[in-house]
Amino acid sequence: PAEMNKLRQAHVALQGDLNALLPALQQPLNIDDWQQHCAQLRDEHAWRYDHPGDAIYAPLLLKQLSDRKPADCIVTTDVGQHQMWAAQHIVHTRPENFITSSGLGTMGFGLPAAVGAQVARPNDTVVCISGDGSFMMNVQELGTVKRKQLPLKIVLLDNQRLGMVRQWQQLFFQERYSETTLTDNPDFLMLASAFGIPGQHITHKDQVEAALDTMLNSDGPYLLHVSIDELENVWPLVPPGASNSEMLEKLS
Repeated sequence: PAEMNKLRQAHVALQGDLNALLPALQQPLNIDDWQQHCAQLRDEHAWRYDHPGDAIYAPLLLKQLSDRKPADCIVTTDVGQHQMWAAQHIVHTRPENFITSSGLGTMGFGLPAAVGAQVARPNDTVVCISGDGSFMMNVQELGTVKRKQLPLKIVLLDNQRLGMVRQWQQLFFQERYSETTLTDNPDFLMLASAFGIPGQHITHKDQVEAALDTMLNSDGPYLLHVSIDELENVWPLVPPGASNSEMLEKLS
């Protein structure tokens, strides 16, 4: 009894013989009201993709990728804004088809994770979603991709920034930007070409659909370099110290 509600207040605290408790937990719960509440929230906070202008809007691109990818496609991510967008806008048939380091914040995780996924499931499509900051953390793994002839695909969202850090500096640190500008990035297509990996660079949203089709239909490894707005933010966002009911919302 001393352990009950010791650190966290339980909504339902159970104490008793496991032989009696566990069978009781197997009884189905009536969650109709909760499901209805969730459906209402989804309607009230539906994703919007009507982004103005000709620039590529990352959430829309990832939705278009989601609509095109094979059902058993594995998606890996690095860390940053692209990671959040991928989690929000790509739908998976199985939870294990989405591989990310989540809150561990491991920049450089996406490409080697994609390598491992492709080796483990050689007959399935593997797509690595990365950002220009994270990609440079483990770019040498392109050598492994080439050496092992792994047909994985890379979608590189390039805003020439450490986007998530820049976003927080903008919103919560009075736009005091520090160590987030990456305007001296290498030519990513030339970098991939040095490893014998073909690719394409796109800059306008009317190029997206054809570029995704080309990438997904390619036989070997492929790099799709996507230039996006350097000031695009991820929404919604819960400010530091706030609750989930106080999140910031804009187009995303």
